[in-house]
Amino acid sequence: MEPSSADGGFFQEAPVLRNQFDDDASFQRCFKLFLSPEVASRAGGEVSTLGRDVISDQVFTWVAEAEHNKPYLRGSGRDAFGKWKGELVTGEGWRSLRAFGQSRGMVATGYDTPYGAFARPLQFLRTHLWVGSCANVGCPSAMQDGAACLLRRHLTHPELSAALSAAEKRVFADAYGRLTSRDAGHAWTSGQWMTERTGGSDVSLTETVATYRPDGADGLASRQGQIPLGPWSISGFKWFSSATDAEMAVLLARTAAGGLSAFLAPMRRHDAGATTLTGEPREDGTVLNGVRIQRLKNKLGTQSLPTAELVLDNMRGWMVGREGGGIHEISTILTLTRVHSAVAAVGGVGRGLGIARAYALVRHVGAGKRERTRLVDSPLHMRTLANMSAEYRGLMLVTFYTSYVLGVSEHSLDARPPPALEALTPQTRSLAGPLLRIMTQLAKAYVCKPSVALLFSCMESLGGVGYLVNEEQEYLNVARIYRDTCVLPIWEGTTDVLCTDLIRAMKHTRRGADSLAALDEVIRKAWAFQGNKIGQPPGWKPVERWAALKAKIEGTPQADLMGEARELVWQLGHVLCSLLLYVDAGTDGSPAAKEVFVRFVEDKFAGVRRRPRGRTEEELAKDRAIVYGDGGAAAAKL
Repeated sequence: MEPSSADGGFFQEAPVLRNQFDDDASFQRCFKLFLSPEVASRAGGEVSTLGRDVISDQVFTWVAEAEHNKPYLRGSGRDAFGKWKGELVTGEGWRSLRAFGQSRGMVATGYDTPYGAFARPLQFLRTHLWVGSCANVGCPSAMQDGAACLLRRHLTHPELSAALSAAEKRVFADAYGRLTSRDAGHAWTSGQWMTERTGGSDVSLTETVATYRPDGADGLASRQGQIPLGPWSISGFKWFSSATDAEMAVLLARTAAGGLSAFLAPMRRHDAGATTLTGEPREDGTVLNGVRIQRLKNKLGTQSLPTAELVLDNMRGWMVGREGGGIHEISTILTLTRVHSAVAAVGGVGRGLGIARAYALVRHVGAGKRERTRLVDSPLHMRTLANMSAEYRGLMLVTFYTSYVLGVSEHSLDARPPPALEALTPQTRSLAGPLLRIMTQLAKAYVCKPSVALLFSCMESLGGVGYLVNEEQEYLNVARIYRDTCVLPIWEGTTDVLCTDLIRAMKHTRRGADSLAALDEVIRKAWAFQGNKIGQPPGWKPVERWAALKAKIEGTPQADLMGEARELVWQLGHVLCSLLLYVDAGTDGSPAAKEVFVRFVEDKFAGVRRRPRGRTEEELAKDRAIVYGDGGAAAAKL
């Protein structure tokens, strides 16, 4: 017997992380379900290439650098003589990842592609692949997307556009062009500043104040863009502001007329006297636009992302929309950022499961009687991974269905969608908006919360290695993704806030009936979908469950529903998720997809009787098919 040493003895074979576009059965099914065959065919090659590139050595080197060299304020914000400078320093890895995301059109795909209603699901499917490798540059991208959507509405809606002055149109158009650009040297990201010490999503006590002072608007946002700074002077304190290195922000402030208004403000302004650290003229000739970075937040996760407390003192900006209508304007951004949050959640889980699948193929464990077996051959381990993969499948479907509804709300369908997707599409586009108001809140609440637990299970599936911060092999760093995912049920509205907003949307005096009608139509159409007949398990009655839930919502005062809002939201989530799984399995009759669907309704619907377990070999084959796709047996031999 030879003793082991630091350099001798057993060394675990490293798992090989595969391109998720090909390796992730749930991703493949969502790609085919929520895109038309034409779009899937045209975009497939490019998305596959993206899936390969986001797990390249170069990208993971940037990730490790961004995590190692976290953002900081040079000199704690002051120069050597005590004068306030507030210079934010970010690492090369962070800046490179941000440029990569912009050049690959992580936001632009939703705006500059010719795919109409399918542009949004394509955009978010691409984002899904990027999440595990982006080191949180997806956060400013989400707010960039929301700001672009807001400005597009004001530039293209006939009434809103007519209300803009020539200067406002020029400013909004310039910002919109930058927010949707694929040129990293020209593109902008955006902040979204709502949170103050008085509350997060509750902005009713906002203390930031905006004053109309056109006489003080001299100056430009940049030397190159020649964009004027704006006639509004904004002062106050923002308590939790992510994307501190963004080039612009959309924020809320009070005005003398009362209520909250929304403002667009560039982060920097031209100053001929701007200097570098050595006192030389600054090349871009800009300084912060009335913003002082008070301090950076010290967070559990998202540590590569600069999040700050900001003092605003005469920040110059432009009002967006009518005075006092800020809540309505900011809701456009919230719709996008909440969809991004759900995508980030399932994107993190997707990467974690990809690592777990790869590890199961190479890790050998004791099987009794001095025998060893791979984890992929362990019935218990594969049942655990199958349960995780099945839950992920349902969360994926809810998330990307929401992205599809977003696309339909923005664009008319040029042609009739495939039968499965038609069963999930509102009969008229007028119902897409009301349905989106429901799905946005539902997706973020229903998806983000369980994704944290799923990612913990991905860590656990690797044993002690999963708990390590594997910066030596960054592609295995599930711990980093887990830390970062923990924020997703919190920002852009906690789970309680989302459940409250969902109840309010369904009880709204004017729009609530439309939202309920849109849900009712889609649920009944999905239930009636035939496809490749996979059968409906006895006791699975989603339409009846929805009818009872709807009657309760309609017949109960809003205040009386709030105490059980989470329960109601999860009941609705289970109904929709079961129908999405049913339609998905019916698209091709996949045995693995059918098994995922049946297991879900057995677990979530009390009237469905559980089937008896089969022989170990049969159950192991089913679990492998769920984890590795219908070709699970072949994948397990790799």
